[in-house]
This record gives sequence, structure tokens and C-alpha cells, in this order.
Amino acid sequence: MPAVRSCLVRLLVVLVAFSIAVALTVGAAILFFGGDEAVAPTAPPEPTDSPTPVAPEPVSSQAERSIEVLDAPGSGGRPLGTIAAGTPLRVEGRSGDGAWLAVAALDADGAESPSAVTGWAPVDAVTGVGEIEALRVVDARAYRLPVETPAAEPGSEPIATPPPNPPDLVVREVFARENHLVVVVANEGSGEADADAVIEVSVNGGRFVRIDTGKALLPGDELERVVEGAYVQRRSRVAVTLRAWGILERRTDNNTFESEIAPDTFNDIEVSGVGVDPDGGHVAVEVRNNSPIPLAGVVTLTVREAGSGGATLLSADFALEVAAGGVSRYDLREFTGVEAASLSVTVSTDAISDADSANNTYPR
Repeated sequence: MPAVRSCLVRLLVVLVAFSIAVALTVGAAILFFGGDEAVAPTAPPEPTDSPTPVAPEPVSSQAERSIEVLDAPGSGGRPLGTIAAGTPLRVEGRSGDGAWLAVAALDADGAESPSAVTGWAPVDAVTGVGEIEALRVVDARAYRLPVETPAAEPGSEPIATPPPNPPDLVVREVFARENHLVVVVANEGSGEADADAVIEVSVNGGRFVRIDTGKALLPGDELERVVEGAYVQRRSRVAVTLRAWGILERRTDNNTFESEIAPDTFNDIEVSGVGVDPDGGHVAVEVRNNSPIPLAGVVTLTVREAGSGGATLLSADFALEVAAGGVSRYDLREFTGVEAASLSVTVSTDAISDADSANNTYPR
């Protein structure tokens, strides 16, 4: 019997200990997961995406000098076109090293051109940019021109070729219209490939000037345009060369046209006045441009004593650069304290075909 009682006591102790352990466990569960008095621990916040950076608005600026815009930043870029000094620009961003700017040409009123020259320009060629580092970084490949495939070596593996029937731009004609130089360019491609490119021409090896309208030149179509800044002052031989960025032509040997061009209307200069400068007291000569175009070159002024058979007092060359209908003034400081009426002044030049030599001497 004592052994039985001892076993019962030990069993009772085990049951009591088990009950206490269960009660403590339930209480702990209530403490952590239920009840108004207890606060459940908060889970860590879900990660949120960082806000997408917003690119700053394009910066308005202008070309400080004439810029040849490239298709990539750096010396390895190829020309896309030329932007004249003072042209308003929209700055799209910068290169990774901040040395080049992605720019687009705008019209004078700030509106976007129909086909803006867009590409890379060096930082020092653009004014009004502001903080360079604040500009967004533009992918250096953004304006890349297609790369022409080199000719295959004999016996080498076949290489990719341009698409069949590519466009073919030709300078068909060059002529004078009111003494402005006009070029006619045609797309003589035999297929359906449009010439959708920036088209530029150079006159006698000078700077390239853009002549396209911003629209593709369809096969068989012609483009007739006055070349900005090109004038016909006298009969001379003219060579016009075209280039088109961004397309592969079927031929390029027909991109130059040479011909002798003559003015189609009169060019004329005259000595319009000879007087005494009221401040310096010296003789001043005015030469008027009666031509429909601006004139540039060299003129010779010959000063003689007035009257028949007057002795020559001066013969000197002067620069001529005068707008159509404008007047160029030449100060003859050698003649001070001299009456203008005592002199006869004649102007002559080889820079133009002068239509009326009778008005080249003053007084008449």
C-alpha cells in the first residue's frame, strides 16, 4: 500500500506540473496574439520603389558660333549638318563627361524647325546653358548615322549590302534667278526608296548649306531651292556639290555639277555722292549698290582734279560689302580741307558685271 500511495503522489505531482505549464503557454499565446491590452509587433514595411527621376525641361539657348553638329559626342562623330551662329537651340541634355551637348535647332521665334538639325555640339559652342551637371545624360548613340558597309575583299565571306534600289540624288541644274544661285536636285532612284535625309550643298568648295524642306524626296521628284548666301555677281564657272546625311545612295559620282553661270539681270554700282565729313573735314565717297543682290569684293576709287584732263590724285582699292540697295561709305582722309567740288571720283571693279558704267563717275 505505501508503494501504491507513493506512485499516486508522484503521478499527482506530474499532472499538477503539466497543468501549470499548459496555463503559462496559453497565457503567453494570449499576450502575443490577442486582447486589447497587448499590441502585436508590426511587420517591417514593404519596400517601395524610389520615385522615378523626372528629366528637367529642355534648356533654351543659342549657338555662339557656327557649329557642325555631329552624330556622336567626341572627335569620332560624323557631321549631321551646320547650325549658324546665333541660331536658337533647345538643349536636350549632355554627354556623360559633360563636354558635349545634345541640341536641336529652332526657328528665330523659338519654334521647332520642320526638320531640326539635332545632334551633338561642344559645350563651348553654346551659350545660355546654365549648370551643365544639372542636365540629364543623353545616350551617346541617340543620333548615330547608319554605318556604310565596306566593300568585300576578293575571296572573303559575303557581307551585308544596302537595300535594293536605294535612292539616288543628282544635281540636275544650276542657274541664276534675279542673280540668286538656284540648284535643282532630283531623286533618280529606280525603286521606291525615298530620300529622307538632310540635304546640303556646297558652292565652289565653300561651307555646306541646307536646302531640303524637311520632307522626304520621293523617287522621280525634284527639289528646286535658292542657295542661301550664294549670288551670281558676274559670269564665272560654278561647281555645286551635294551631300545627304543618313542615307546610302545608289551612286555618288553624280553629286557634283559644274557649269558656267551668268547673271540673269543687271548688277550695278554707282558713285552716288561725294562730300566733306562735317566732323573730320575730309572727303567722303558714297557708292550705291543698285543690284538685286548683296555685293562683295574689291572696288578701286580713282580721284582726279575736277575738269577735263584733271591730274590723278589717288587710286586705291577698298573692300566692297554692301546689301542690295545699300550704300557703302569710304573716308578719304588724305583729302582734308579740300572742296568736294574740286574733285572727280570714279569707281571700278572686277567683282561684278557692271551694267551701267555711265554712273561710275561723280559729278556726272
